[in-house]
Amino acid sequence: MVQRDYTPCNTSGGVYRADVLRWKDKIESSGLEIPTTFLNCVSKCDSINSLIIGTTVSLLLTLILIPAQRIMGLSKCLEHFVVGVQSMSEPSMILILAWALGLAMNDIHTSEYIALALGDNMPVEYFPALVCVIGYAMSYASGSAMGTQGIIFPLVVPVIVHLTKDEDIYIKTVAATFSSSVFGNLCSPIADTTIAGVLFTGCPMLDHIKVMTVFCVPVAVLSVVFGDLLVGMEVYPCYVGYVINTVLVVGLWGLLGRSPGRRSLLDVVLGRGDAISSRNSSEEEDEAGEKTSLLS
Repeated sequence: MVQRDYTPCNTSGGVYRADVLRWKDKIESSGLEIPTTFLNCVSKCDSINSLIIGTTVSLLLTLILIPAQRIMGLSKCLEHFVVGVQSMSEPSMILILAWALGLAMNDIHTSEYIALALGDNMPVEYFPALVCVIGYAMSYASGSAMGTQGIIFPLVVPVIVHLTKDEDIYIKTVAATFSSSVFGNLCSPIADTTIAGVLFTGCPMLDHIKVMTVFCVPVAVLSVVFGDLLVGMEVYPCYVGYVINTVLVVGLWGLLGRSPGRRSLLDVVLGRGDAISSRNSSEEEDEAGEKTSLLS
């Protein structure tokens, strides 16, 4: 039998001893001998209660410590708390609707239908790459990584379980879901990070989208082709895919990247230095003319 002690279980910042004790009671009632390790505690505890308790304790400590250090008054802290709740209301509603959609799809057996419709028409090796592309599109359209995960997971995971028993494909599919959902958070014009970045920096929205698209789209394409697709087809293992993608991204940056007023390596190879130099000189003349007009 497992001895009852008071080993704490830390889940998402909340030390919740009752979860460990409840888990031990289950072990004792079943007669199993499972060691009390950190991993077992985290995997068997009640994560929802731990998150609620940890968040509540953190909030109370914040409301106590900040006024005590005279950084901000209690009324001001409460005002910022209300603003924070308002900012989190939209993502929370997206998650709630995503959970509702997942429950509805589960009730009508959507995953079974998709698995039967696909049958043997699509090899499961292509499934991680397909999920990644779908995640790109959905995250860009919604602008929410959490909302994309909440929609894709209830649909994709049961389908892949019906299609194959290969656990390696399960891991690759889940990894593709996580990685692709971040794409829209960076490039979508309706993403909260995009709006916050534009407001905080004063950068025009269109310029911000152009810059982020130039950085993110090449990386996304390389990740799908040399990561999800070829790793899913077992052309090479995942760590080789990391190395290949890193080399390609660094090489692409070295080939196309350039500092303002300088030529990129591709410009040097193609002999486009004169056009760039003339364009840069004309831009400098325009800036000098604007400064002169302002001074006058």
